[in-house]
Amino acid sequence: MQKQVGQVSGQAQDISQARKLERKEVMAELGVLSSIKEEYPMFSDITVRDLRDQGTLDERRMEYYSPEDSPTGEEMIDIFDPELQGEELQNAIIGEFLHSAPKKSKEYAELRDVVQSIKTPQQIQDDISRYEYAKENYGEKRPFEKWLDVSGLDAFIRGYAVKQWEPEYYTDEQKLVIDMMMDIVREK
Repeated sequence: MQKQVGQVSGQAQDISQARKLERKEVMAELGVLSSIKEEYPMFSDITVRDLRDQGTLDERRMEYYSPEDSPTGEEMIDIFDPELQGEELQNAIIGEFLHSAPKKSKEYAELRDVVQSIKTPQQIQDDISRYEYAKENYGEKRPFEKWLDVSGLDAFIRGYAVKQWEPEYYTDEQKLVIDMMMDIVREK
């Protein structure tokens, strides 16, 4: 009996230490979120929920919700992928925040339109290919123009802004415009 009590006590200590470590990691990531919102004050009102313990959702690593499609009626981001950590997580959060920027800044929205207008023919063809892939693999149902406006163009901007795509994919003019857009979201 004494040995069993000792084993249970040891297991409880192990669990307690694991939870303390887990809390420290979550606290560190909350600090990261706080620093992101400090650097990008335009997005300080967007809720970010860490749901990584639930795993990916339909192969989505994270998801931005506008007030219209949010389960809470407020802008928010859910993080699903437990593999998202550190700088990759930070960049992914910033990238998801960018979905909200056109509604928060007219200047950003205008530059976003400029980015679309200066895409190369190959980039436009790539948009079509990504859309077709999303239809075939993720059940995308929106018309192409709606998908491009809500998802595709933001992915293109995010790809350069937070270094998720190769910089060589972008023209110098596109890089300049996206840099200007990022300056806008930092100053609001």
